[in-house]
Amino acid sequence: MKKIVLAILFVSVSKLVIAQTATEKQLVIFKGITDTAYNGKQLVLYNKTTGDHDSVTVANGGFELSVPYKEPTRYMFYSKYELKKKGGYSPYGILISKPGTIHLKADMETLANSVITDAPENELLSEFMKGGLPLRQQIQDKLKEKFGADVMEHLNQKDPKFPEIYQYYNELNEAGNKSEAERLGSFIKQHPDAFVSVYLLNTMIAVVPAEKAQFYYNELGPSYKTTSYNQSILKAIEAKKVTAIGKMAPDFEQPDTSGKMVKLSDFKGKYVLLDFWASWCGPCREENPNVVKAYALYKDKGFTVLGVSLDQPGGKAAWLNAIHHDQLTWTQVSDLKFWNNEVAKLYGIRAIPQNFLLDKEGKIIAVNIKGDELDKKLQEIFRR
Repeated sequence: MKKIVLAILFVSVSKLVIAQTATEKQLVIFKGITDTAYNGKQLVLYNKTTGDHDSVTVANGGFELSVPYKEPTRYMFYSKYELKKKGGYSPYGILISKPGTIHLKADMETLANSVITDAPENELLSEFMKGGLPLRQQIQDKLKEKFGADVMEHLNQKDPKFPEIYQYYNELNEAGNKSEAERLGSFIKQHPDAFVSVYLLNTMIAVVPAEKAQFYYNELGPSYKTTSYNQSILKAIEAKKVTAIGKMAPDFEQPDTSGKMVKLSDFKGKYVLLDFWASWCGPCREENPNVVKAYALYKDKGFTVLGVSLDQPGGKAAWLNAIHHDQLTWTQVSDLKFWNNEVAKLYGIRAIPQNFLLDKEGKIIAVNIKGDELDKKLQEIFRR
C-alpha cells in the first residue's frame, strides 16, 4: 500500500515540476549586475505595447525582474538614479523574440550605455542603429559648418538664429530620412525572418515612402506576421495609401475648443493645411511661427489651416494655452486622446509635426510641407 501511495505522490510531484518548468519557459527574465555603490537604487521597466510596468531595487550589486512572455516586443528600462541626478534619462531598450533569460550589465549613471547578452535580436538592432551614426554625424557637421561649433554647442530656443537653424536641420533630416528608408529596405532584404525587421519597419514606417512600404512588408518572412507590430504596419500602409498625394483627404469630425463638432468637409472651397501638432511637441511649437506667417499672408486669398491636436486626456488647458501663446487664430480640433486621436489614426500619424495640403476639392497636393517650402507652394498656387 505504501508503495502505491509513494508512486502516486511521485507522479503528482513530477507533474508539478513539469508545470513549473513550463511556466518558467513562458517568462522573460532580466538578470542584472551593477556596482554595489548603487545598492538601494531602482530600475524601472515599462512596455506600452504589452502594458507591463514594474520596478526592481538593486541589492548586493544585482537585480532580477521577470514578466510574462506575451509576444515579440521591446522592453524599455530607465534608472531612477540617472533621472534624479540628471533631471532626465536616456531609456535603454531590449528587443526580445521569445521567452528566456537576458543578462544585463547596467550602467546606472547612463543606462543607455549598458551591455546585454542572450538577446540576438537586440544585437541586430544595435547593428542597424550603428549604421545610422555616420548620417547623424554628417548632419551635426553641416550644422556646425554653417552656423559655427560654438553656436551649436550653446544653442537654445531663445537664440535669434534658432528658427533658421531649425529649418536647416529639418531640410537635412528630410534628406537623411530618404537614405535611412533605403537602408531599412536593404536590412529587411538581408534579415527577412528576424523580428527586428518587423520592429524597425513598424518604427520607421513614417519615413518610408508609400510606394515602398508595401514592397518592404512583402519582403518580410511569415514568422512574425501574427504580432501586434505586424497589424500596426498594415494599418500604417493602408493609411499611406489613402493619404497619398493625389488622393481625396478622408473626411472626419472632431470637437473644436468650444466643443462644437467640425468636419474637414466644412472647409471645401478653400486650400487647407491639415496640421497635426500638440502643445507638448517642441518641434511643433517651433514650426508654428511659419504656419502663422503663411496664414497671415494667404488667409484672404482662399487659404486656411485646420489644426488637429494630439494633446493628452485632461490636457485641454495646456492645448488652449499653447493656441493662445502661439497665436494660432485658425480652427483647432481635438478629441484629447493623445496618440489614439481618431483622426491621427485615420491618417496614419506616427510623428508630429506632420501636415497635408489640400486643394479646394479636398485632394491632397502636398505632404509635410514646412517653412520656406510651404511659402513657395502657396505663392505658386495663388499666382495662378
